[in-house]
Amino acid sequence: MTSTIYRAHDTVRDGTALSIQKRFLLVFLACCIQAIYIPTSFRTTGGIEPKLPIDVFPIWPVWVVPYVLCYPLWFTGLTWIVLKMEDRIFRAAVAAFFFTFAIGTSIFIFFPTYVKATPLEGGNILVFLLRLIHENWGRYDAFPSGHVYITTLLALLYGRWYPHRKALWISILIVVSLSTLFTGQHYVADILGGYLVAFAGYHFGLWWVGFLPASNRTVKESGLLL
Repeated sequence: MTSTIYRAHDTVRDGTALSIQKRFLLVFLACCIQAIYIPTSFRTTGGIEPKLPIDVFPIWPVWVVPYVLCYPLWFTGLTWIVLKMEDRIFRAAVAAFFFTFAIGTSIFIFFPTYVKATPLEGGNILVFLLRLIHENWGRYDAFPSGHVYITTLLALLYGRWYPHRKALWISILIVVSLSTLFTGQHYVADILGGYLVAFAGYHFGLWWVGFLPASNRTVKESGLLL
């Protein structure tokens, strides 16, 4: 996953490393912001359907598998971050979580969007699971896609943390993005919005803890910036 290369600014200090308890608390509080998705998705009314002319994707029930597997993936990814991530990058991750989730949920509240449920035929387990999602999960909070911006943010963080496995993080993100389309849960605009929000949150997190783009650092060291 390509992104701006950042290096630490020498004048910024980490301070005391966060304990595991504080790490779990911070991640939990960030997730509480994201949890606003639940009531807004069920209780919001009005708004727009962000459907574009290119949104002609068929429903393939098999894609419900990666769509649902996102949940254990996120839980595992967040737990590993809490337990193993170096303190400075962890602080950047937490700032990114708060920023991304706050922007996402603010859009859900102030600019409501929805996706219409698609009639499903068949009786196998995949169709049953997808029908359960369509009929019992809220149809609002379409833009930006929470599935996409959470996965994108984790992919960016893990791409920085384990850069030799970037192909894996990119592959996961592609599969998750496609799963939101082929399950009828989101439109193309929702996916693009999810990417945008996650990238903004990621760079905000790096900025928050004092990381700077490598080009800016070079200019600063040469004394060209005041």
